[in-house]
Amino acid sequence: MNLVEIATPAGALDVGRRRALVARLVTAFLGGPEESAAVPEATLRRARSMAHLGFRELEDWSTGHGPWSAQSTPPLWITVTVPESWRQEAGSQLISLIGRAVRAWDADQGWERPGHDLWVNVVGVHDGCLGLAGRPATSDDVLAYMTEEHRAHPDPSGPLPEGVVVDPMCGMQVRLGPRAITLDHGGTTHGFCARACRDAYARQHGLPVPA
Repeated sequence: MNLVEIATPAGALDVGRRRALVARLVTAFLGGPEESAAVPEATLRRARSMAHLGFRELEDWSTGHGPWSAQSTPPLWITVTVPESWRQEAGSQLISLIGRAVRAWDADQGWERPGHDLWVNVVGVHDGCLGLAGRPATSDDVLAYMTEEHRAHPDPSGPLPEGVVVDPMCGMQVRLGPRAITLDHGGTTHGFCARACRDAYARQHGLPVPA
């Protein structure tokens, strides 16, 4: 789930530039062909449907130096909304992904962007204050919805490379190692793509949620 609002000065970006930026951000969030290969198609398809991006144009955009000039690179103020329990883990990663996507987009436009002209806010919504399909939801509800199709009809993973396991929640392939996110259950070491998947698995099976 990524709800992304991109604020820009009114009239700064035409439709083509807006769509190009959205394409860059979608690839950053959901991965290109190589990254997507490690994620089951059903999970990726639902994740794409849960990513919403849009623009909000602000009139009379100014900084402390005065009004923004149409002759300069348009500043961007990007807000990403995620479940609160995901925010700390996802925040720095999302900011880095957005930064790289915007730099690539700027290069396509022939723009150079001062550091102070890109601001990213990652905002968390507490459980019960997030509405999924018009009903109060938790982060586990969001994850369950995103992985619902995969869990109903798991994609056959085939032989896995040595040291690679499948996240039991979302089906993503995870390489075990010192930095892997794991949980031992029933005599098996499970690997997870993120703490959100691990913690949801622990709650689902009545296990203590790791600190």
